[in-house]
Amino acid sequence: MTEKKIELNYDPDSDLLEIFIGSPVPAYYDEIGEDLFEGHNKETGELTGYKIFNLSKRKKEWIKSIKISLPANVIIS
Repeated sequence: MTEKKIELNYDPDSDLLEIFIGSPVPAYYDEIGEDLFEGHNKETGELTGYKIFNLSKRKKEWIKSIKISLPANVIIS
């Protein structure tokens, strides 16, 4: 299994949470829910991440639905 890093970036000015999986690659995003987009590698179709707009307006319970496969390496900076 190839290890991939997961990076979370939140911009309070735009109220946008970005979740990146693996190294940056050219990607396209499909809307999979209200203000929720899923990114895929343009060449392979592999999952590259998510974008969640208007994060602060979501119900506080939304975080309970995040699933991350292990092994995962978390770095908080």
